[in-house]
Amino acid sequence: MFSYSPMEAYAVINLGYGFTDVAIFLIFAFGFLTFLGYALTSNQTLVPSNWFLGLETYHVTLYTMVRTYIGSKAGAWFPFLYTLFTGLLFSNLFGLLPYSTTPTTHLIITFNLALFLMITAIANGFRRYRYAIFGLFIPAGIPVALIPVISVVEVLAYITRISSLGIRITVNMVTGHTLVKVVSGFIYEGFLGGTSVIILALPVALLAVFLILELLIAYLQAYIFTFISCITIKDFS
Repeated sequence: MFSYSPMEAYAVINLGYGFTDVAIFLIFAFGFLTFLGYALTSNQTLVPSNWFLGLETYHVTLYTMVRTYIGSKAGAWFPFLYTLFTGLLFSNLFGLLPYSTTPTTHLIITFNLALFLMITAIANGFRRYRYAIFGLFIPAGIPVALIPVISVVEVLAYITRISSLGIRITVNMVTGHTLVKVVSGFIYEGFLGGTSVIILALPVALLAVFLILELLIAYLQAYIFTFISCITIKDFS
């Protein structure tokens, strides 16, 4: 029998020993590209395979983005941002598999990633510039009397940016994955109920379109999260 609600798919299942299904899929997501990279490079020949070239293109594309937005300090931040993008991307994609879960549909995970990013960026800025880093919250040229008010507004703007960074990816993943699960459920129940295959052809076609869009959204949300991370790091560097 199909689940009464598609939201049941987002329930956290305790697997014992402190592990949940969300934790397992999060480990899979962050470790998948490492495993893939090792598998593709362990038996590499003089002429690289197409899979290896694809992995290299993936690496170069991400580095180009980080270099564009962070600049000369891109090399120091690239391993962190590369891991972040990869983990988010495969977390989003694994959620489309049957009997799987999507770690990025849980706000506690995405919000803590965004909070960790903010704290890391501020700590790095404070290490380099000490108390002068707080000048970032005081725009140049404003009257002295307005400094307290403007500073509060600037701090709230950064807090809002980080909060929206975690909320955006969660909302998009929950919405998209729920839509796919609802349509899949209708098709499954219709098939069990003896509905003609011809009648089910249209919802199956719609499901294929939704899956393609969801693949695109999974990539875009990981890219946007990493892009805003680059902007935040640049502000404090």
